[in-house]
Amino acid sequence: MKPNSPAEKELRATVDGILKVYTIPVILKKVLEVVGNERSSISDLVEVIQHDQALSSKIVATSNTVFYGFRRNISSIPNAAVILGLNMVRSLAVSVSVFRCASGDLAFLKKLWQHSFETALAASLISERTGLVKKEDAFLAGLIHDLGRAILYQIHGEKYLRLSAEGAEEGLPDREAAAFGASHSQVGAWFVDKYRFPKECVLAIEYHHDPENHEDNNTAKPLASIVHVADFIALKRKEASEPPSEKLAGIMKSVYIDEKGIEEIKEKLSGMEDMIKEFYAS
Repeated sequence: MKPNSPAEKELRATVDGILKVYTIPVILKKVLEVVGNERSSISDLVEVIQHDQALSSKIVATSNTVFYGFRRNISSIPNAAVILGLNMVRSLAVSVSVFRCASGDLAFLKKLWQHSFETALAASLISERTGLVKKEDAFLAGLIHDLGRAILYQIHGEKYLRLSAEGAEEGLPDREAAAFGASHSQVGAWFVDKYRFPKECVLAIEYHHDPENHEDNNTAKPLASIVHVADFIALKRKEASEPPSEKLAGIMKSVYIDEKGIEEIKEKLSGMEDMIKEFYAS
């Protein structure tokens, strides 16, 4: 993930120094500072989160969603810490904080958060179906796959909104790289790598648009492939079915899911509609 071009190096430096360059809410700054300190424990993170009721509520809600359909009832941040562990709570705290604290076009940010949440649900359903990766890992990777878009928007504002609206979703990474020096996939991977997210999640973000180019055939490549398919499902779940592209068909095959499986997951998501609306509306 080393930057190559001058523009990419400049963007990487901005992302790495985002705490120093941008005025961000105190709670996000505290979360990132705790997460970025190798000596911090889960109790340090819990202490920070508990001082922000809205953030606590969102993380608890997200934690319960990870175990949707299981006999789990996470009612507090300490409870979430015991059940989910440091990696998951740390990652949820960062991702939820970034989305919640981002400022600007609320319609764009709300749509981005909704899409991320639906992708997380779809990814967890695929992992449950295939058994290739843990359900909670798939949920987390889906939730943070577009974190780079929120970060690019915070850095470039209206310019990023205009670029996002210019063309199809499929060509967005190339447009971003041409305009800013790197795509949202790269930016998101830089950011979560800096804050010590699990390596497979970092790679899933980096390769979620092109998992076929990922050389690792162990956990990371299946996770990136699952997020790619989940991303497609979340984008198209309310549209009429159409045959997958050759690329998508190949990625679907690699994670053992066919068109019938896609439709079944869409139906399951439709059954979660009330929960989805309640979650992102809050």
